[in-house]
Amino acid sequence: MTDVATSIAARGRPRDPSIESRVFDAAMAQYAEAGWSGFNFESVARKACVGKASLYRRWPTRGELLRHTLQARWLTVSSIDTGNIRGDLEELARMIARTLTGPYSEAHARISLDSARHPEMLDFLRPYSDDTIRHGRAIVRRAIARGEITPATNPGLMMDMVVGAVTNHIRTTPARLRGVMMAKMQDFVSELVEAVLHGVRATDMTENDKKDRGVSA
Repeated sequence: MTDVATSIAARGRPRDPSIESRVFDAAMAQYAEAGWSGFNFESVARKACVGKASLYRRWPTRGELLRHTLQARWLTVSSIDTGNIRGDLEELARMIARTLTGPYSEAHARISLDSARHPEMLDFLRPYSDDTIRHGRAIVRRAIARGEITPATNPGLMMDMVVGAVTNHIRTTPARLRGVMMAKMQDFVSELVEAVLHGVRATDMTENDKKDRGVSA
């Protein structure tokens, strides 16, 4: 056997770069449909049309597979950085809306229910959850550093206002009005972000007024 042939044989089959993408799509669909109790390597492999061995080589447990799937296909807040706070908050709101109305929307409710029923899920989902929160709050901290909003702004509260408002808007809209809601989503997002930023500016003005009048907060 030649040196080249020996090298090729040692390496084995080339790694298929499309496998992870197919697996993430299949895993997201499987979890949205069946929840944690129906989430396993066999069902995901069947949906992705890959062998189970391909999954085991990449993810040692189904918990690791679900965590990496959420990082790739759920809320990718780390990708948001438009250069200004208004653009960032609007993109965050649109991302939440797409996630809660997209093909995997049922995963949102399943994560909440499954985490309560299966506490062990919290252990492997915590890194994903912590990263999402950290990147969300980083949006606000970047805006503070740029001088766009007051340093007194609470990053967690601002994130709760945006995420909570979009989530509530979608969850409380009747099914018969979903089409209208989605058609007007950009208007809702723009008005929401304006209201949030107006509130921050109003708070800043109030604090400045107190300082001007010599009144302690």
